[in-house]
Amino acid sequence: MGLDIRGAACAYLRNGKVTVLQAENVSGEPYRPHTVTARVEGHSAKYIVLLDDGRWTCTCDDPATCAHVAAVQLVTGHPGPARKEQR
Repeated sequence: MGLDIRGAACAYLRNGKVTVLQAENVSGEPYRPHTVTARVEGHSAKYIVLLDDGRWTCTCDDPATCAHVAAVQLVTGHPGPARKEQR
């Protein structure tokens, strides 16, 4: 794998590039919101990351291998490719 998703996601967090704009929790799951809207300052643009109805999207158009989504998943407690236990 040529892209280090975990490294990039952690760098976004470490450098303060992730801003959660909105997060709503499901009753009984206070630490894992079921809807999220976040902004990530990428290398060449700002991206909007959304979680809605269990589906992650990013304006970079590649949420499956997206470090923007991975950074937001880390900060909101969701499973994703950047979490250590899933590597």
